[in-house]
Amino acid sequence: MRCSITIFWSFSESEDADLDGLAEDGDSDGLDGGDADFTGDYFGYYDEQDLEWPDDDHDELPLESDGEDEEYHDTALEHGWERPADPVQQDIDGGDDFENLDNSDALSQPHPAERQEAEAPLGHQPIVEKFPRRHAGAPVHHSRTTAFESYKNILQGAENVWAPFESRIDYEVAKWAKLRGSGSTAFSELLAIDGLREALGLSYQNSRELNQVIDQQLPCRRPRFKHEEIIVADEAFDVYSRDVMECVKALYSDPEFSPHLNYAPERHYADADKTIRMYHDIHTGKWWWSTQAKLETKKPGATVIPIILSSDKTQVTMFRNKSAYPVYMTIGNIPKEIRRKPSQRAWILLAYLPTSKLDHITNKAARRRTATNLFHACLRHILEPLKVPGEDGVAMASGDGVVRRGHPIVACYSADYPEQLLTTGIKSGECPKCDIPHKELGSPHFPVNLRDLNAILAALSLVDEDYDLWRRACQECGIKPVFKPFWLDLPYTNIFQSITPDVLHQLYQGIIKHLIEWIKEACSEAEIDARCRRLPPNHNIRLFLNGISHLSRVSGTEHNQICRFLLGIVIGIQLPGNLNNGRLTRAIRGILDFLYLAQYPSHTDQTLVLLDDALTRFHDNKDIFLDLGIRSNFNLPKLHSFRHYVHMIKMYGTTDNYNTEYTERLHIDLTKDAYRATNHKDEYSQMTLWLERREKILWHDNFVKWRLVGDLASQERSPPDMDYRRAIKMTKHPTVKRVPLDRIVQDYGATFFTAALARYVVGRNQPGLSAVQLEREAAHIILPFDTVATFHRIKFHAIDARGFRDSSVTVDSVHSQPSRKDKRGHTIPARFDTVLVNEGDGGITGVDGYRVAQVRVVFTLTTQATNLLFPAGPVKPPAHLAYVEWFTPFQQPESHHGLYKISRLMRHGERLASIIDVSDIRRSVHLFPNFGAVVPREWTSSTVLELCPSFFVNSFSDRHAYLTIV
Repeated sequence: MRCSITIFWSFSESEDADLDGLAEDGDSDGLDGGDADFTGDYFGYYDEQDLEWPDDDHDELPLESDGEDEEYHDTALEHGWERPADPVQQDIDGGDDFENLDNSDALSQPHPAERQEAEAPLGHQPIVEKFPRRHAGAPVHHSRTTAFESYKNILQGAENVWAPFESRIDYEVAKWAKLRGSGSTAFSELLAIDGLREALGLSYQNSRELNQVIDQQLPCRRPRFKHEEIIVADEAFDVYSRDVMECVKALYSDPEFSPHLNYAPERHYADADKTIRMYHDIHTGKWWWSTQAKLETKKPGATVIPIILSSDKTQVTMFRNKSAYPVYMTIGNIPKEIRRKPSQRAWILLAYLPTSKLDHITNKAARRRTATNLFHACLRHILEPLKVPGEDGVAMASGDGVVRRGHPIVACYSADYPEQLLTTGIKSGECPKCDIPHKELGSPHFPVNLRDLNAILAALSLVDEDYDLWRRACQECGIKPVFKPFWLDLPYTNIFQSITPDVLHQLYQGIIKHLIEWIKEACSEAEIDARCRRLPPNHNIRLFLNGISHLSRVSGTEHNQICRFLLGIVIGIQLPGNLNNGRLTRAIRGILDFLYLAQYPSHTDQTLVLLDDALTRFHDNKDIFLDLGIRSNFNLPKLHSFRHYVHMIKMYGTTDNYNTEYTERLHIDLTKDAYRATNHKDEYSQMTLWLERREKILWHDNFVKWRLVGDLASQERSPPDMDYRRAIKMTKHPTVKRVPLDRIVQDYGATFFTAALARYVVGRNQPGLSAVQLEREAAHIILPFDTVATFHRIKFHAIDARGFRDSSVTVDSVHSQPSRKDKRGHTIPARFDTVLVNEGDGGITGVDGYRVAQVRVVFTLTTQATNLLFPAGPVKPPAHLAYVEWFTPFQQPESHHGLYKISRLMRHGERLASIIDVSDIRRSVHLFPNFGAVVPREWTSSTVLELCPSFFVNSFSDRHAYLTIV
């Protein structure tokens, strides 16, 4: 389908540059001068080698794999050349403690008990208050057929479960070819092998025939793309888009989502008195409630369908600079746990916008304005069908056949900063949401107000009356003169409120990126890299064995990985000018707290106070960067955006409702993969057809499962999953079946293994003995074996709020493995991880009842040995045991950085050790070495746990650690 929509727009190339439209590529936060490196679109859960820029350096260790294969360890990097340490300033105290740090009045860390109290309601079932008007979200009537039944009625030959394919093999091969297979040519060549098609009983001979079956016989459940032309500035631009209302209906009517949809707003409370609000999904926020109230006043019985939009230009090739401009959409009725999983297909590709660079327009300012107006002209045309249904409603049937009067309303627009400016029409360097002046962006207290939508609409309406008056009115309102923005007359939509927080670009690729650069400038890069090289390994920590100072084009994933140890490498580091680093440490801790708290899947009014407190602590200490001469101001739009997080979470739920990380991941499935499937000529028509066929197969696959299994039982709503619980997974067979006891001592370092095991046996058989009695009885224990079977790894799987255990993903692991040779004959150092051990009364969160230990050996006893050592009793002994060396108990956390300081627990110069049940291990623990002013160069990553006298417990290694090590 082709049509033309003409947009008349004139411009003068001599107009003032301060009315420029679209900002140049890159992040305008970088006000220090110079071009910012490309930080790009490559972020998500996929292989980095598929997306990273070519680089000759392969020096970083990957995160731990889930398999049992030998792990990569480059000993040459660990022991290789590094830059020498800078001279130590003699008047800098390099001691263990922070006694000499400045005693400013800056806000210190909140007490752990305060945070535990605030976070206690998270993960529990909330008190729910329904919307007071009972007709809100209520059904209008019930359809006679469900979505699957309607699909079956359309499908030809539906008496065959596999129709339109002849058999299960016929269908499975077709599904593989379209979802997992190679290109169409290779598939046709495969089927051309003599006898293959007949042996499998396939109804198609090649890719072309398979495509004909999909195109002609599979019903289309998601709308098809249409090709149109948008004319702006006398030039036609190609747009490939779908009917937005049909997209809304496709998502709303999908039977996979129907048991989970939210139809009306709710207020969730953390207490029975309903004084503490809880926010998680979008329906628990204030926006849906207030919008529902407006609709009920005009026309009772409405079902709000919140539309979440996201747009972002992305590269589809590495070297030819080919790009695409996708627009994605989803609906807020679908719970966020489903929306954020790409495999659930809760997002739809709405359109591919033009990517023209408008090189024929020589004036840069005019080119930017034309690009801005082209963007708005395209979206205005695409979203036009929402206006009437948003106001009056339209009958919408969900997948279970229940019909409601739906009102599709644009609720959120998720985008990075340049895209936010483009969407709102705000000038570069300013906040797209509020009226704060640029020079006050770094202020935490300057009063701000949401931009006045009515005044802006009044100014924009002058475009058809007086061109000069329109330009002046727009300038007075603080926006660019955009010709009829797409949001101009969308019902119940305030675009300045709809711009949502963006954890990926505002935090990881924003302030975290700046913070790392500031630290590198403030501290010796040689010292920073030396500390990175000497961090001990851990499942959740990526080791940068060449440091981080040389990294360029750093992705959001890499910034995430650096954040996990950033605080540990600055504790105690010396600063220029004899400045102590107390304020630096507090500032970094404040930003990291804000980063982790901002990503909570559930919040209450109390935890939002913690979020605000974290930001306050950064602002109270940020002047250290001024004193160091690194910054002259903090007028960064992304830093200012943090002031809006609390308000936006209250309005639209937690940030995982609208994080651009999810739509960045969609670039892989819906844009890059689609482009790779084309011949790179007239690619958009091929990309859209490839996507339509893929969507048909995926929808049909769900239909086939329904035919085989039937309707799924509706599940009870669970509270937001806070990821507290873990389950231990041990391999069925040990890594080494027989290890002599002398090798346990020599190779594993379990010096007192036999004595510790004897004490464990006595303590388990006679639990009431005193310490003296236990030692006396243990001296008489004779072990009836001289070898044990050892395990070199303990795995942990997550358990969600419903109690479901996901065995496909290893969320944590513990290694206890002696040194060995790899396949190339290189020595891989020994690795004995540290863990958090429950001493008997440990809770879900907090460190009370827990202690850190280093695991030396994980082992099991034979049945015969178990029967001899543990006579029949009421409690069966555990199958897996661990020999651990203890660290000192937790005390109060350090005041400046809030981490717990521990050291080896010693007696008479020897490490105290015990045998424990493996089930008492809560999780792995990463330790920051106490580096002092300058890290000793004889330490390495694999020896630092043995050589360093004291450590700080890392609570930022992953979200679970941050939640539990409080």
